[in-house]
Order: sequence, then structure tokens, then C-alpha cells
Amino acid sequence: MFNHTQLPLRRFRSYFPIVTCLLLIQLGIFLLMTFNGGSTNVNTLLRFGALEQAHLEQGEWWRLITPLFIHIGIAHLLFNSFALYLLGPQLEWLFGKWRFILLYMGTGFFANLASTTLNPIGIKAGASGAIYGLFGVYLYLILFRRGAMDQQAGKSILALVGINLVVSVISPSVDLVGHLGGLFAGMCLAGPLLRGKYEKQREYPDE
Repeated sequence: MFNHTQLPLRRFRSYFPIVTCLLLIQLGIFLLMTFNGGSTNVNTLLRFGALEQAHLEQGEWWRLITPLFIHIGIAHLLFNSFALYLLGPQLEWLFGKWRFILLYMGTGFFANLASTTLNPIGIKAGASGAIYGLFGVYLYLILFRRGAMDQQAGKSILALVGINLVVSVISPSVDLVGHLGGLFAGMCLAGPLLRGKYEKQREYPDE
């Protein structure tokens, strides 16, 4: 997917598989929810950390993070898990494990913050904001790091983003504000984190 002649990617080696761990965490939480009232039960969702405005106003700020690992129903879990598996590994390799986890958690945080600020109604959960954050990172690479990705892969990513945005607009159950917040956050965070990684590589070229 990436053009290795244009971006100085780090040498491929074994490293802690962050994407795999994220997938296992959300699967484990889903199973716990299933056996403790069900993943579609409102009380169960709130007990496991879903985002809800009243709880947030009571100082439970951690609800801006925990929803990334909570999913409402099996279809929701499978869709976001597949998207993470599809989009995540290349970015984990490109940015490194800690910068990738910062991208994932950071974009998810800003997506939830945007959602609860501009659309505070209802209970919200899911990794969709972070998934759109990864879309935003790819958009940054396509638009501002020309040559970082091969042309065909770039077109595929753009088409995928477009299709998902259309679905977000026409589906009343989808949190469009959260998705757009994640997308914007991904585009904003990608550049600084990428520059920071390359500066470290120049300082420690053998890492």
C-alpha cells in the first residue's frame, strides 16, 4: 500500500501487535457485556462506560475514552473490528506502536468530545470515531504526502471514505458529528506525529 521509495519507513521487525490487542480488548469486553445484561441493554452500556451527557457532566471524563471499546450488538462489533484490522496494521508499522495508539485513542477522544458537545442526545458507544480517525490519517497521507501511497491504494481509500460518509449522512442511527470529528482529528494529528517520528529516526538512525 505504501510507496517505500518516497517515505522513509522504519525497518520492519517484530513488535508488540497493538492492533491485535485492541481487537482482543473490545472482543473481551463484548463477551463480558453479553453475559452481564447484553450489549444492547442501556444499563449494561452505562455500567461498562458508554458515553452519556449526564454522566459526563458529573465528572466522569473517562467516558470520552471507554466507549472506544464498547459496541452495541454483534454487527457493530464486527464492522468496526474488520475496519480496524483493514486500516490499522499499515499505520501501526508506519507510525510505530506508541504513536499509533496515540492516534487511535486521540482521534476517538476528539470524536466523542465533538459528538457530546454538538449532539449530546442519547447513549453512545463504539470505535467508529477512531476508525474515522484512521481514515483521516490516510487522507492526510494522500493529500499532503504525495507519493507516500501508491495511486491505486489512494483511490481505494478515498472511495471507502466517501462511501462511509454517505452512509453516515443517510443513516439516522449513525453519529455523523462523531465520525467527522474523528476524521478531522486524524488529519490534524497525522502530520505532527509523523514529523516527530522522523526526527527521532534522524537522531537514532539504528532504531
